[in-house]
Amino acid sequence: MKKLLVMGLAGTVLLAGCSPKVVGDPCKDKNATLSNYLMEKCYGHYLRQIEINKENIEKLNTRVANLENNISTLRGDVGELKDDVAKLKITGREQVRVYFNTNRFYLREDAKAALDELIEAVRDKDIKKVIVVGYADPRGTRGYNFELSMKRAQNVAAYLIKNGIPVEKIRITSYGEELAKLIGQNYPEQRAVDVIILY
Repeated sequence: MKKLLVMGLAGTVLLAGCSPKVVGDPCKDKNATLSNYLMEKCYGHYLRQIEINKENIEKLNTRVANLENNISTLRGDVGELKDDVAKLKITGREQVRVYFNTNRFYLREDAKAALDELIEAVRDKDIKKVIVVGYADPRGTRGYNFELSMKRAQNVAAYLIKNGIPVEKIRITSYGEELAKLIGQNYPEQRAVDVIILY
């Protein structure tokens, strides 16, 4: 019995002497050899983040390149627009509004006089465009008012052409009653045609 006890104690001492040295966190141990396993364990998240950062940088570089191309294209477009505007050389405009009787599209004498003054004012100008816009007061159906305002605009355009304004410069449009309240507060003011000459 004594012999077994002594042997047991000796074995315990022997095993204690052979047990491996306990090392702390190998990632913090400057002397630890960093195997692939330890590299992944200790620095794997850093390495993955570096790869993600590289991908993000590549994406940003691509976006910057695209933006630079877009800016270059826009500069070209702006340059072309400036050239187009320079070619137009619009230096001014003349404008007049003429009025009509209820349910009528024939020119009154005061309308003809106003148009004559406008034509005279632009006679020596290099006309770029003539805009003729018809309106109607809100009485009657929408379709009727649209047709009536178009006829008013067409009659004004015909008068301009008859008096020397080039037909190819004229653009006619009609709003019927849609803009009536914007051009006047009462019916006589809303039965009108605007003429705008750009030169």
